[in-house]
Amino acid sequence: MTAVQAQSPLTRDSLARPRQWTSMTRLLLPDAARSLLIATVVMLALLATTTLFAWWRGWELVTMTDTDVIGVEVAAGKDGVTLVASLFLMPVAAGVAAVVMAIVLAARTRVFLAAGATRRSLATAHLVTLLVMMLYVLAVTAVVLLVVGRGTDGALDLVIAGGGADAVLLVAAAAGSVLMALVGASLITAIFLRWPWWVGVGALAVVIVLLPAVVEVAWPALADTVGRLMDWWGFNLVAVVPTAAIYWLVMRRMPVR
Repeated sequence: MTAVQAQSPLTRDSLARPRQWTSMTRLLLPDAARSLLIATVVMLALLATTTLFAWWRGWELVTMTDTDVIGVEVAAGKDGVTLVASLFLMPVAAGVAAVVMAIVLAARTRVFLAAGATRRSLATAHLVTLLVMMLYVLAVTAVVLLVVGRGTDGALDLVIAGGGADAVLLVAAAAGSVLMALVGASLITAIFLRWPWWVGVGALAVVIVLLPAVVEVAWPALADTVGRLMDWWGFNLVAVVPTAAIYWLVMRRMPVR
């Protein structure tokens, strides 16, 4: 019995079930949730420690409300020292942790396959885990917006939303962006696992560098259309579907060794 089998619900009985993906999800999800929670708590602790230090030193504390400016800065002026901090570092930390976990979980694919998991169940469990991580990142973002904005109205003002309809579109756009990042990271990892490294590097070079350059030079009208589509709030929600489908196909042909 492998270490994965000994420490998880991936047992011989669970492998025999027709809905094995549920067992795989119970295996993947706790690790992902734990990592995201740790990243959030650590960032909150760092912000709290910095705030307490500034209070102890008698510095002026300023909470950044601009969602485009994220970080911590200490500025010295004629009136003393000012600490400018952004609570939006917390959703950023959660988002980075989610992308890292998407890569880590995808990188363990061969281990799970060698332990007896099917490719279908593993791919399904991985996508479900990505969906849960996306929801967690959105939840942390919503909490920070409510805290910084001091309520619903303030939160809507921070994201420049005119009402409930605008808020729904912003949530949908944010969900698509986060999910696209997670699925894209998983797909890239799966490609490097499935084929030699030069295949993955070549694919990234073609998609990211060569193809956009060729379209920009040869079909400028098409490039403009694609640019307008990328500015549409639902672009990532639509694009994530074929990306997930390609990931699924790559996973379905993943070798064990």
